[in-house]
Amino acid sequence: MNKKISIFFAVFFILMSGIGEAFVPQTPHLLHLVIQKIKQPVGMVVHQTRNLMDVSVGSVGAETKTETKAEAKTVELEEKLVYVFPGKFRSEMISDVVSRFYVESDSQFVKVADGGIVSREKSPVDFYTDILLYRDHESLARQLHLAGVDTEKVRFQRYDNKICYFIGQPHLDPKESVGLWIEKDSFFPVCYQIKKNGWTVSFHYGNWQRVSRTWYPMETTIFVDNQLFTKIDVRQFELASGFPGALFDVNSIQGRYPVRGGQYREEGQSFSGRPERIDELDQQIENFRKLYE
Repeated sequence: MNKKISIFFAVFFILMSGIGEAFVPQTPHLLHLVIQKIKQPVGMVVHQTRNLMDVSVGSVGAETKTETKAEAKTVELEEKLVYVFPGKFRSEMISDVVSRFYVESDSQFVKVADGGIVSREKSPVDFYTDILLYRDHESLARQLHLAGVDTEKVRFQRYDNKICYFIGQPHLDPKESVGLWIEKDSFFPVCYQIKKNGWTVSFHYGNWQRVSRTWYPMETTIFVDNQLFTKIDVRQFELASGFPGALFDVNSIQGRYPVRGGQYREEGQSFSGRPERIDELDQQIENFRKLYE
């Protein structure tokens, strides 16, 4: 009897002292478990529809904001995504009117629109691919860190009535937390939230489906400053390989396309004061911000 009491108090004091937190996997182990679950194939092609809130209505005053919100419509963009793991990604907009693609390759980035380079920095709303592209735990942890996530701590946190592991620094208001929520039972990422260029952008992943042993979310919803911005619906994804290396050669692409003058944006440059047209998604996010200011 005394032995049982001693064991009870030993466990009690371990938990009280905080050592019990060791039962929560630390970031490298947790991300390893995530990658084990969703797998890393050689390559993948994804066909999707991006339903983007169309708020290109100019600046909005407080007295007309309600009316303007009601007039906001959805712009539908068809996209083809190509992944070559690890670390190479290409997005192509499928349209008869607009020509746009961007490439991310081993942390290099370039975006081309209408035959010219418009940016070497990924748009904040396109960070949703971090979780889907970097499918080894070291590169994923590095990408989270580069996006401003504190990867030192993992804790339990409830999210949308799910018990999740949370990688990041919690905020008093969960809507302001920067980090990654991973469902405890499934090890699927359910939400990734960053702060970039003055915006809080959150990516919600749902309806994970499997092809062979590889998993991918069929639905991704993007919020900017807690307002709905984009819904992405995947129509099909398939495993594939043998893509030409030139598709992902950022240096080669930069050599083939001219820089588009005032449209071009260096890393960290704001949108304000730019005289010429900018990329459609970036223009939409700028208009979106004006709508809700």
